[in-house]
Amino acid sequence: MSRARVEEILRFLGVDDPELLALLRREGLFLEDELEAEEAEELRVATTLVRELGVNAAGVEVALHMRRRLLVLERRMTATLQQLLEERGRR
Repeated sequence: MSRARVEEILRFLGVDDPELLALLRREGLFLEDELEAEEAEELRVATTLVRELGVNAAGVEVALHMRRRLLVLERRMTATLQQLLEERGRR
């Protein structure tokens, strides 16, 4: 899996405020200099929360945690549904 530099991701997102990344990093977010695709998506969500909705860094951390849990639950639900459909097909 490829990784991208945080600065490149922010530039792609049109974020030119270096304080935004510092703010997120003080909260323990995006500490690595390079991110995987899933982490880059989280950075996009985080910048949107801060810039467009005025969410503070602690709120971003909570929102990202809830988002991760929701995505896990969604994957589990999809897998369970697939399993049920397969079982139904065998009957």
